[in-house]
Amino acid sequence: MFRNYRLSLVATLFLLIVALPTVVSGIYYLLLASNRYVVEVQFTVRGVRGAQGGGLSSLFRSFGITRAEDDTYAVIDFILSRDGVRKLNDRFPLKPIFSGPGVDIFSAYPKPWRGDSYEALYEYYLNRVDAWYESKGGMVTLRVSAFSAEDAEKLARSLLLLSEELVNQMNARAHADAIAYAESELQRAERRVVEAQQKITSFRNSEFMLDPQADSLKLVDLVTRLKGELADTQRQLNETLQGSPSSPVIQSLRSHVAALQSQIATESSKIAGGASPLASKIEVYQRLTLDRGFADRDLGIAISALQTARQEARRQQLYIETVVSPQTPDEAIEPRSIRYVLTVFFVVLSAYSFIWLIISGSREHMHG
Repeated sequence: MFRNYRLSLVATLFLLIVALPTVVSGIYYLLLASNRYVVEVQFTVRGVRGAQGGGLSSLFRSFGITRAEDDTYAVIDFILSRDGVRKLNDRFPLKPIFSGPGVDIFSAYPKPWRGDSYEALYEYYLNRVDAWYESKGGMVTLRVSAFSAEDAEKLARSLLLLSEELVNQMNARAHADAIAYAESELQRAERRVVEAQQKITSFRNSEFMLDPQADSLKLVDLVTRLKGELADTQRQLNETLQGSPSSPVIQSLRSHVAALQSQIATESSKIAGGASPLASKIEVYQRLTLDRGFADRDLGIAISALQTARQEARRQQLYIETVVSPQTPDEAIEPRSIRYVLTVFFVVLSAYSFIWLIISGSREHMHG
């Protein structure tokens, strides 16, 4: 009798745990489940990148076509984001695509146990749309499924178009930032040039001279000529003293020598001595002109960088290159009914085996 009870328990458990779920899943997947059409798109995000270097002028120095991996992940995140679903739904209403006549109640949106809300639509969308990045080939695969071939193809094209618009927005933002930065650097360079010129003008007004260096050259030339004249006058005086010691010209020559010596000392003090020597003014003026030279150089760099930024704003820095375009499928490949039924069968069979082992172990322990 115990043996009959045990066989009856085995049969009951098998029917409840294995047979019933397998039969139910078979009925649903083989007879009731709505067919879904799948469209796959492959694309890559290309970027024009410049070699980085020092200085603003090197921001766009050299360019080449590269895979923009970070931007690729940004596109994938957008496709699978709530914002992406909202924009897609505004352009291509999703509810009629994911429901409609002939779609079984368990496959259609909204689910019987889930309300019709935006969050529910987003969760359903993630079950019908997927995107992933393959680093080996640098490709993004976009996979879309819908209950009609036309809807699946339109949905894939809409997502591809939204991705291209996102890349264009990223381009526009990058260009705007680059131009804004270049313009701010240009304004800063212009202010430096104006400030440097104002300092030079203030110096000239306060010192009453346009160019201390030019003035110093004039003074040096004057002192040189005075020294030459002094040497000639001194020679005449010496010759007169030797030839005619009582000549009345001697006093005049001596006065002229003294005047020349006084003038030489005065002019020399303007260069390197006195209360306000010209040498110190030259040092200040040279520093001011050096600052203006640096400011002019930075202004030239800033102008060149702004021109380059504007030129690069006219060309596309990022773009999507479609490798596999969306095509209208001619056959539904989902759901994979036999695979799903077999999966259910092996899962419930494993659960049944586990439960039966527990029951058998407990009985042996009790009888032991």
